[in-house]
Amino acid sequence: MKSHLQTTLLALCISLLLSSFAVNADTSKTTNSAVEYYYYEFPNDSDGQKYHSFLPAPAPEGLFYDTRVQASANIDDTPEKESVVIVVAATSRDVFSSNWVQMFLLITEAETEEGLPKKKALFKLFDSGTHALEVPAAKAIELQNPLFVFWVPSKDSHKPQSVSFELVDLTGDGALDIWVEFGYAVTVISFQNGEFRKIFGRYGYHGNQAKAYVDLDNDGIYEIKMPYSVYPRGPKTERPTWINLYEWNGNMYILNNAKFYTRDNDILIQLMIHYNAWLRRERETSKWTPQRIELIKSEKFAFYAQTCQFYMGLAHYYGGDEATARAYLWRVTEQGRNEHYIQAAEAILKKLSPPPK
Repeated sequence: MKSHLQTTLLALCISLLLSSFAVNADTSKTTNSAVEYYYYEFPNDSDGQKYHSFLPAPAPEGLFYDTRVQASANIDDTPEKESVVIVVAATSRDVFSSNWVQMFLLITEAETEEGLPKKKALFKLFDSGTHALEVPAAKAIELQNPLFVFWVPSKDSHKPQSVSFELVDLTGDGALDIWVEFGYAVTVISFQNGEFRKIFGRYGYHGNQAKAYVDLDNDGIYEIKMPYSVYPRGPKTERPTWINLYEWNGNMYILNNAKFYTRDNDILIQLMIHYNAWLRRERETSKWTPQRIELIKSEKFAFYAQTCQFYMGLAHYYGGDEATARAYLWRVTEQGRNEHYIQAAEAILKKLSPPPK
């Protein structure tokens, strides 16, 4: 009986100590903050309309505001939760993406006693440029096209067909970041140095592979993979993939393809398969007649060859094989016809060590 009583008292003391620690612990940041998402089905949802007060009122003639999705979680250095909201301005109350004119991401504090949210930050994600809707308080998100990717869709095709966001700790600092996907683009908003700001914003052009965040080295900090379809002007079925990898440097997400291409040869292998298949097909069909030889030397073939050679050289360069990278990129500078590839290849060759004599 005495032993049982001592065990009970010991457990009670431990419980009280843990409770005291929990009360006095620093809760300014949380690594396991629960996230609640709410999706609005109708533009006239009264809960969604309260967020429209941060846009010009009334809406300009012919435009309507619609709240698409809202999430609640702790995403800064305060213990209270914030709300993250996507609001679009559209030309119709049937706000399908084809009618979207502008799109905003809004971050608010907890609601006041009057039931109104208080703005913490407002970002303009997208602007079609077709309507004069001025929102001076909104920070415009600037998106960059990918480095060394020379096929870029027209500006009209950048109009997002959908929008979604996710709250996840990408930078490993314990605070949730906002990962936003809309159309071809990805942007990341993070609370850094006392304010919400953009730490990443890029386009990615690929029909099959998803834009994604991954923890390659299992250090708790995510890298960002942005896939692109390489367009070598060959048969439509042949669209090799290129991956640009970005990593967190403590301030922004910066390009670090070496971290990807020294670990993964899949992209390089796929490029070589496409290139070799093209060469084999041309060799088998040419039979070395003058007409076929001219076909091999044609602009179409040259463009295909230089595109594949450029990206294979780039993959070898990032993978650390300078000798092979030099061989492919030198061919681009000597035999290529596209100035983008030639200039980029020349710039990379200048960074490589001189070949052994």
